[in-house]
Amino acid sequence: MRKSITFLVLTILFSKFIAAEETLTINFGVAIFKPYSSIDETTGECTGIGFAITKKLLQPKSIQINNSCAAPARIYRSLSSGIVDLSLNIKSTLAVQDKVTFTNIPFDALMLNFYTNLDNAQIDKRIAAIRGYDYNGSRETLTQQGFEFVDVSNAEDAIRMFANKRTKYLLSYKGPFEDYTKNQQSEKELLTLNSVHTELLVAIPTYFAISKASVHHDALVNAFSEIENAATELEFHIDAFK
Repeated sequence: MRKSITFLVLTILFSKFIAAEETLTINFGVAIFKPYSSIDETTGECTGIGFAITKKLLQPKSIQINNSCAAPARIYRSLSSGIVDLSLNIKSTLAVQDKVTFTNIPFDALMLNFYTNLDNAQIDKRIAAIRGYDYNGSRETLTQQGFEFVDVSNAEDAIRMFANKRTKYLLSYKGPFEDYTKNQQSEKELLTLNSVHTELLVAIPTYFAISKASVHHDALVNAFSEIENAATELEFHIDAFK
Protein backbone atom coordinates (compact mmCIF):
# COMPACT_ATOMS: atom_id res chain seq x y z
CA MET A 1 0.00 0.00 0.00
CA ARG A 2 2.81 2.39 0.93
CA LYS A 3 4.54 1.62 -2.38
CA SER A 4 1.33 2.41 -4.27
CA ILE A 5 0.94 5.77 -2.51
CA THR A 6 4.59 6.59 -3.13
CA PHE A 7 4.21 5.72 -6.81
CA LEU A 8 1.05 7.84 -7.08
CA VAL A 9 2.74 10.85 -5.48
CA LEU A 10 5.76 10.50 -7.74
CA THR A 11 3.49 10.19 -10.78
CA ILE A 12 1.62 13.39 -9.87
CA LEU A 13 4.84 15.29 -9.24
CA PHE A 14 6.33 14.04 -12.50
CA SER A 15 3.18 15.05 -14.41
CA LYS A 16 3.34 18.55 -12.94
CA PHE A 17 7.02 18.76 -13.84
CA ILE A 18 6.29 17.75 -17.44
CA ALA A 19 3.44 20.26 -17.67
CA ALA A 20 5.69 23.00 -16.34
CA GLU A 21 8.36 22.06 -18.84
CA GLU A 22 5.87 22.22 -21.70
CA THR A 23 4.73 25.75 -20.83
CA LEU A 24 6.57 28.32 -22.91
CA THR A 25 6.99 31.90 -21.73
CA ILE A 26 7.75 34.56 -24.35
CA ASN A 27 8.27 38.31 -24.43
CA PHE A 28 5.44 40.03 -26.27
CA GLY A 29 6.28 43.64 -27.05
CA VAL A 30 4.03 46.21 -28.68
CA ALA A 31 4.58 49.87 -29.44
CA ILE A 32 2.57 52.21 -27.21
CA PHE A 33 -0.50 52.55 -29.35
CA LYS A 34 -3.95 52.93 -27.78
CA PRO A 35 -6.17 50.98 -27.54
CA TYR A 36 -3.69 48.24 -28.52
CA SER A 37 -1.31 49.01 -25.67
CA SER A 38 -0.63 51.63 -23.04
CA ILE A 39 1.09 51.97 -19.68
CA ASP A 40 -1.25 51.94 -16.69
CA GLU A 41 -0.59 55.14 -14.75
CA THR A 42 -1.27 53.42 -11.42
CA THR A 43 0.56 50.11 -11.78
CA GLY A 44 3.10 50.99 -14.45
CA GLU A 45 2.15 47.79 -16.29
CA CYS A 46 1.46 47.40 -19.99
CA THR A 47 -2.22 46.87 -20.69
CA GLY A 48 -4.56 46.97 -23.65
CA ILE A 49 -6.56 44.97 -26.14
CA GLY A 50 -3.47 43.65 -27.89
CA PHE A 51 -2.19 41.90 -24.78
CA ALA A 52 -5.59 40.53 -23.73
CA ILE A 53 -6.36 39.01 -27.12
CA THR A 54 -2.87 37.56 -27.58
CA LYS A 55 -2.94 35.97 -24.13
CA LYS A 56 -6.31 34.37 -24.86
CA LEU A 57 -5.12 33.16 -28.26
CA LEU A 58 -1.88 31.54 -27.04
CA GLN A 59 -2.99 30.05 -23.71
CA PRO A 60 -4.47 26.91 -25.33
CA LYS A 61 -1.02 26.34 -26.87
CA SER A 62 0.59 26.47 -23.39
CA ILE A 63 2.32 29.74 -24.22
CA GLN A 64 2.41 32.51 -21.64
CA ILE A 65 3.38 36.10 -22.42
CA ASN A 66 5.37 38.74 -20.59
CA ASN A 67 3.97 42.12 -21.59
CA SER A 68 6.19 44.99 -22.64
CA CYS A 69 5.46 48.26 -24.41
CA ALA A 70 7.74 51.05 -25.56
CA ALA A 71 8.34 53.54 -28.33
CA PRO A 72 8.22 51.97 -31.82
CA ALA A 73 11.96 52.36 -32.47
CA ARG A 74 12.81 50.47 -29.29
CA ILE A 75 10.38 47.65 -30.11
CA TYR A 76 11.94 47.35 -33.58
CA ARG A 77 15.44 47.04 -32.07
CA SER A 78 14.24 44.45 -29.56
CA LEU A 79 12.62 42.43 -32.33
CA SER A 80 15.81 42.54 -34.37
CA SER A 81 17.91 41.28 -31.46
CA GLY A 82 15.43 38.67 -30.25
CA ILE A 83 14.82 40.31 -26.87
CA VAL A 84 11.18 40.61 -27.95
CA ASP A 85 9.93 37.30 -29.34
CA LEU A 86 6.59 38.44 -30.69
CA SER A 87 4.98 41.72 -31.68
CA LEU A 88 2.26 43.22 -33.88
CA ASN A 89 3.00 45.14 -37.04
CA ILE A 90 2.10 45.81 -40.64
CA LYS A 91 4.07 43.95 -43.27
CA SER A 92 5.39 47.07 -45.00
CA THR A 93 7.30 48.42 -41.97
CA LEU A 94 10.83 48.98 -43.24
CA ALA A 95 12.46 48.66 -39.81
CA VAL A 96 11.51 44.99 -39.47
CA GLN A 97 11.95 43.81 -43.05
CA ASP A 98 13.74 40.42 -43.15
CA LYS A 99 13.87 40.39 -39.34
CA VAL A 100 10.50 38.83 -38.57
CA THR A 101 8.20 36.09 -39.78
CA PHE A 102 4.63 37.33 -40.19
CA THR A 103 1.59 35.18 -39.50
CA ASN A 104 -0.98 34.63 -42.23
CA ILE A 105 -4.12 35.51 -40.29
CA PRO A 106 -4.44 39.27 -39.73
CA PHE A 107 -4.88 40.51 -36.18
CA ASP A 108 -6.77 43.66 -37.10
CA ALA A 109 -7.19 46.37 -39.71
CA LEU A 110 -5.61 49.77 -39.12
CA MET A 111 -7.39 52.74 -40.65
CA LEU A 112 -4.78 55.32 -41.66
CA ASN A 113 -6.21 58.84 -41.74
CA PHE A 114 -4.89 62.21 -42.84
CA TYR A 115 -6.23 64.91 -40.51
CA THR A 116 -6.44 68.64 -41.21
CA ASN A 117 -7.13 71.18 -38.45
CA LEU A 118 -9.43 73.69 -40.15
CA ASP A 119 -9.02 76.16 -37.27
CA ASN A 120 -5.28 76.32 -37.84
CA ALA A 121 -4.37 79.31 -40.02
CA GLN A 122 -0.82 78.12 -40.69
CA ILE A 123 0.09 78.02 -44.35
CA ASP A 124 3.01 75.63 -44.03
CA LYS A 125 2.64 71.92 -44.77
CA ARG A 126 3.89 70.40 -41.52
CA ILE A 127 2.55 67.02 -40.46
CA ALA A 128 2.73 65.55 -36.95
CA ALA A 129 3.71 61.88 -37.08
CA ILE A 130 5.46 59.06 -35.22
CA ARG A 131 9.21 58.69 -35.57
CA GLY A 132 10.16 55.48 -37.37
CA TYR A 133 6.74 54.95 -38.97
CA ASP A 134 6.65 54.90 -42.76
CA TYR A 135 2.86 54.49 -42.76
CA ASN A 136 2.72 51.91 -45.51
CA GLY A 137 4.51 54.25 -47.93
CA SER A 138 2.38 57.32 -47.15
CA ARG A 139 5.32 59.15 -45.57
CA GLU A 140 7.30 59.04 -48.81
CA THR A 141 4.28 59.99 -50.92
CA LEU A 142 3.47 63.04 -48.78
CA THR A 143 7.12 64.10 -48.63
CA GLN A 144 7.20 64.10 -52.43
CA GLN A 145 4.12 66.34 -52.35
CA GLY A 146 6.02 68.94 -50.34
CA PHE A 147 4.88 68.10 -46.81
CA GLU A 148 7.33 68.33 -43.91
CA PHE A 149 7.17 65.74 -41.13
CA VAL A 150 7.54 66.70 -37.48
CA ASP A 151 8.31 63.40 -35.78
CA VAL A 152 7.73 62.48 -32.13
CA SER A 153 8.09 59.23 -30.20
CA ASN A 154 4.46 58.07 -30.00
CA ALA A 155 0.91 58.58 -31.26
CA GLU A 156 -0.27 60.54 -28.24
CA ASP A 157 2.48 63.15 -28.58
CA ALA A 158 1.75 63.51 -32.30
CA ILE A 159 -1.96 64.05 -31.66
CA ARG A 160 -1.22 66.52 -28.86
CA MET A 161 1.03 68.52 -31.19
CA PHE A 162 -1.77 68.62 -33.75
CA ALA A 163 -4.39 69.56 -31.15
CA ASN A 164 -2.21 72.40 -29.87
CA LYS A 165 -2.00 73.75 -33.44
CA ARG A 166 1.75 73.30 -33.66
CA THR A 167 1.07 71.54 -36.95
CA LYS A 168 -1.84 71.95 -39.33
CA TYR A 169 -1.83 68.28 -40.34
CA LEU A 170 -1.65 64.90 -38.65
CA LEU A 171 -0.97 61.44 -40.03
CA SER A 172 -2.45 58.93 -37.60
CA TYR A 173 -4.34 55.70 -37.29
CA LYS A 174 -7.98 56.03 -36.36
CA GLY A 175 -7.84 54.12 -33.05
CA PRO A 176 -5.27 56.22 -31.20
CA PHE A 177 -6.80 59.47 -32.49
CA GLU A 178 -10.32 58.62 -31.32
CA ASP A 179 -9.07 57.30 -27.99
CA TYR A 180 -7.09 60.46 -27.34
CA THR A 181 -9.78 62.96 -28.31
CA LYS A 182 -12.37 61.11 -26.21
CA ASN A 183 -10.25 60.81 -23.07
CA GLN A 184 -8.12 63.97 -22.96
CA GLN A 185 -10.43 66.61 -21.53
CA SER A 186 -7.85 69.39 -21.85
CA GLU A 187 -7.57 68.83 -25.58
CA LYS A 188 -11.31 68.87 -26.24
CA GLU A 189 -11.30 72.64 -25.86
CA LEU A 190 -8.62 72.92 -28.53
CA LEU A 191 -9.79 70.26 -30.93
CA THR A 192 -13.37 69.45 -31.92
CA LEU A 193 -14.69 67.13 -34.58
CA ASN A 194 -16.20 70.17 -36.31
CA SER A 195 -12.76 71.69 -36.80
CA VAL A 196 -11.07 68.57 -38.15
CA HIS A 197 -11.30 67.24 -41.68
CA THR A 198 -10.60 63.50 -41.87
CA GLU A 199 -9.45 61.73 -45.03
CA LEU A 200 -9.13 57.95 -45.02
CA LEU A 201 -5.95 57.03 -46.89
CA VAL A 202 -5.90 53.25 -46.57
CA ALA A 203 -6.98 50.28 -44.43
CA ILE A 204 -3.91 48.22 -43.52
CA PRO A 205 -3.99 44.68 -42.09
CA THR A 206 -1.73 44.14 -39.08
CA TYR A 207 -0.22 40.77 -38.21
CA PHE A 208 1.70 38.97 -35.49
CA ALA A 209 5.43 39.38 -36.15
CA ILE A 210 7.75 36.65 -34.86
CA SER A 211 11.37 37.67 -34.36
CA LYS A 212 13.75 35.62 -36.50
CA ALA A 213 16.40 36.12 -33.80
CA SER A 214 14.16 34.67 -31.08
CA VAL A 215 15.13 31.32 -29.56
CA HIS A 216 11.40 30.55 -29.65
CA HIS A 217 10.96 31.40 -33.34
CA ASP A 218 10.23 27.88 -34.57
CA ALA A 219 7.93 27.08 -31.65
CA LEU A 220 5.89 30.22 -32.31
CA VAL A 221 5.74 29.56 -36.05
CA ASN A 222 4.39 26.07 -35.31
CA ALA A 223 1.88 27.39 -32.77
CA PHE A 224 0.46 29.99 -35.15
CA SER A 225 0.42 27.45 -37.96
CA GLU A 226 -1.80 25.22 -35.81
CA ILE A 227 -4.03 28.17 -34.97
CA GLU A 228 -4.34 29.08 -38.64
CA ASN A 229 -5.10 25.49 -39.67
CA ALA A 230 -7.83 25.29 -37.03
CA ALA A 231 -9.49 28.50 -38.22
CA THR A 232 -12.51 28.02 -40.46
CA GLU A 233 -11.82 31.29 -42.22
CA LEU A 234 -9.38 34.18 -42.14
CA GLU A 235 -10.83 36.94 -40.03
CA PHE A 236 -9.81 39.86 -37.84
CA HIS A 237 -9.55 39.01 -34.16
CA ILE A 238 -10.59 42.44 -32.89
CA ASP A 239 -12.28 45.50 -34.31
CA ALA A 240 -10.78 48.28 -32.22
CA PHE A 241 -9.76 50.31 -35.25
CA LYS A 242 -12.76 49.70 -37.50
